[in-house]
Amino acid sequence: MRKPDTDITMSDGDFTKLRAIVHRNTGITIGETRKTMLVSRLRRRLREVDEPSFASYISRLVSDPAEIQELTNRVTTNETYFYRTPRVWDYFQNVFLPDFHARGENLRMRVWSAAASTGEEAHTIGTILEQQRLEKPGFDYSVLGTDVSSRVLDVAQTGVYNGRSIARFRKEQPDLFASHMKGSDADGYKAVPQVRARLKFKLHNLLERLGGTSPFDVVFLRNVLIYFTDEDQERILQHVRELIKPDGVLFIGESETLNNLRTGFEQLAPIIYRPSARASSPCA
Repeated sequence: MRKPDTDITMSDGDFTKLRAIVHRNTGITIGETRKTMLVSRLRRRLREVDEPSFASYISRLVSDPAEIQELTNRVTTNETYFYRTPRVWDYFQNVFLPDFHARGENLRMRVWSAAASTGEEAHTIGTILEQQRLEKPGFDYSVLGTDVSSRVLDVAQTGVYNGRSIARFRKEQPDLFASHMKGSDADGYKAVPQVRARLKFKLHNLLERLGGTSPFDVVFLRNVLIYFTDEDQERILQHVRELIKPDGVLFIGESETLNNLRTGFEQLAPIIYRPSARASSPCA
């Protein structure tokens, strides 16, 4: 008879090795106090692949690179929902978009949801911009959502949402929701085809440069920097700086700040930044 999952324990040495593997492959720093969290997230996986211990699972990670993606899927945090942090969307809709249209030099907007998780943020962006497309002749848009977890991107690609995920959006933006999300409480809601056609999701590690893309007008990099060291945050922000237009805008999370980091960005408002005019090239 198999022992229950709770009988599988993790030594301090195994914890150190797993933290190093996670950081090396994702850049995410698992704090020294998060051992219990890591154990709880990985125990079931050990049973699924028939590994009797964390030591043997670490050996599997070394010999089977494909398992690294499954490890990444298990340790990343993915709590999100539509219309998260209303002041972000208020600025995007009522400040940035009017300014973008007033400039008039480009009728196509490119947006990057850089920690897309299960896709609620990218779909929120899409519904807002779809309404703009209907109201502004000639305007069009594309939204790229990236994440290091293949599991959450599968959810984003499917794009069916319900319950708490859509509750705030439904309440705060009822007209947008009714116009651009179709379905039912029983089966879930999905963005209309016009929105889905303009969304793309891609597996990407933020510590690496995002290749094969043109610069973005807006980058949403929210609630992910807190999982990285200062050095890695600067590296990520350098990559973002290289891919954002000079008049573009960067949004970060409510619990995050760029203070004391060398970033090439300057603050417009709390959690809202733009490329610094003083930075003629991306920071090193």
